[in-house]
Amino acid sequence: MTSTAVIGLGTMGSRIALSIDAEGHEVRGFDPSEGARGRASDSGITVLGTAEEALQGADLVIISVPRPEHVLASARGPLSTAKGAVVADMSTIDPGSAQEAAGILAKHDVTYVDAPVLGRPDKIGNWTLPTGGGESATALVRSVLEGTVAQRVVRVGDVGAGQTVKVLNNLMFGAINAITAEVLTTCEAAGVDPEVFVDTIADSGAATVSNLFREIAPKMIAQDFEPAFALELLAKDNKLAIDLARSVGAPTHLAEIIDRVNTGAMDQGLADRDTGAVRELYRSESGASQ
Repeated sequence: MTSTAVIGLGTMGSRIALSIDAEGHEVRGFDPSEGARGRASDSGITVLGTAEEALQGADLVIISVPRPEHVLASARGPLSTAKGAVVADMSTIDPGSAQEAAGILAKHDVTYVDAPVLGRPDKIGNWTLPTGGGESATALVRSVLEGTVAQRVVRVGDVGAGQTVKVLNNLMFGAINAITAEVLTTCEAAGVDPEVFVDTIADSGAATVSNLFREIAPKMIAQDFEPAFALELLAKDNKLAIDLARSVGAPTHLAEIIDRVNTGAMDQGLADRDTGAVRELYRSESGASQ
């Protein structure tokens, strides 16, 4: 049985801890938020009072936090006490920060791999984790997370490679999200019922149709923006993709447009709504009532 610590018990981290625990692994958790600790404890997770307590004796440490600076602060702080452990970082950050965290932790005999999530929170168990790091560390991550939170743990390269896959995947998400809002708005302005458009296209066999389109288009039409994936998180991930592209000299023509769409919608106060809320930006700019 592998002893696992989960640092960060928010939407993703709490689900991860519960799924691992359900498969018989010893799991302890910590979150700096008192509210998150309370909710996790109420759901049955063993929650400790400090990160250091949760990390004591852990073979595998999972970290799930919002931003690169949180990962780096954890690496410089409590994670450095987890001597001999493997840290699987399931946050979405940039490859450079992942590599920096790995370098910091290596000085303390802690092994770091980046293992971000491909999949929606409610699809836990069917996720794919593109993992950047050594073979043996990835094997430990796979032994705990494959069959619990993930369908597949795929080593995609050295540290940072997992985050490269993740932020580029989310850039494609941003593109599909934005163009769906754009075509629905144009369709409405041209006098065709957007619902008829979606019903006609979704099961047509057209090469343009994706599962994401089938999911988000009806929600956009219904103006259902309860967050499955908050716009501010997508915007953050898309900016990370732009930073990555620029760092390697790749063009960012579409990425910059997607970023403008995300930013414009957030400027309308929609940051905490679902990504589909960019539809409201298009509707306001086209003169449609919201």
